[in-house]
Amino acid sequence: MGLLFWNHIADRKVARHDAEAPRDAGTGVMLQAEPRDFGPENARGAVLFIHGFVGNGNHFEQLPQRVAEAGWRARVILLPGHGTIPADFEQTSADQMLNAVLDETRLLLKKHEKVVLLGHSMGGALATLAAAQLPETAGIILGAPYYAITPRWYYGLAPETWMRMGPSLMRWVYSNPDHQPVFRREVRRFIVSYAWIPTKAAVTAMGIAAQASDSATLAKINQPVLLLHGRRDEVTWPDAACRAVDKMASTSKRKVLLDNSNHILFWDHERESITQEVLVFLKERL
Repeated sequence: MGLLFWNHIADRKVARHDAEAPRDAGTGVMLQAEPRDFGPENARGAVLFIHGFVGNGNHFEQLPQRVAEAGWRARVILLPGHGTIPADFEQTSADQMLNAVLDETRLLLKKHEKVVLLGHSMGGALATLAAAQLPETAGIILGAPYYAITPRWYYGLAPETWMRMGPSLMRWVYSNPDHQPVFRREVRRFIVSYAWIPTKAAVTAMGIAAQASDSATLAKINQPVLLLHGRRDEVTWPDAACRAVDKMASTSKRKVLLDNSNHILFWDHERESITQEVLVFLKERL
């Protein structure tokens, strides 16, 4: 009875939050979550920006513009189920998200000589899966990629165990926008995300992470790799990311572990250092 009551109350809160979220009247997409393009259409190289779980291109802050200023075409996509309402994400499958990334990548490969995949969080796992299927891509940049949740002693069980139990207990989990995982408190209110997370979607994301971190997948990654991860990331586990990169077949790997960046690292204290790492990596690809 208690769980039924909570789910009923949560449904109402989700609907109210959806109604209040600023969004484009025509598309229904939340403002600042729209897919975007920057830089010259005829650029030799292109970068596909793939956001993470419950996020959107806003999570990359100014990085796409900086990449475009360096002469690249920057394509910032919006994954299926994202940027609209959480109920859409609840009904979105892993295949739908991966196919969206593959389709966008193939389009860029037709227009540009070099294509680099840049994924954040769950987008990093999707970038890994896409790179394994499309070896013609020129490289992958992984920003706090989701291969495993950061463990905490007080969880008792593994985070993934709790996540599997979620859908049978409750439909929604609230994620306070004022508590975004970024150490720069003053920017948290500018980061656009779903405030209500469907537990079913969390299980879907966990499946993507498991597939991306599988040894058979990682053995297919021959492209140059750049890993950017905060040592104190509260969401995705840097140890798991380092182990995944170590298993990749690529002979060109760079791991950058950051001391003062949380999970949404493109908005955090070391964002300029991150930008420079990305620009150097891209310059080496052309």
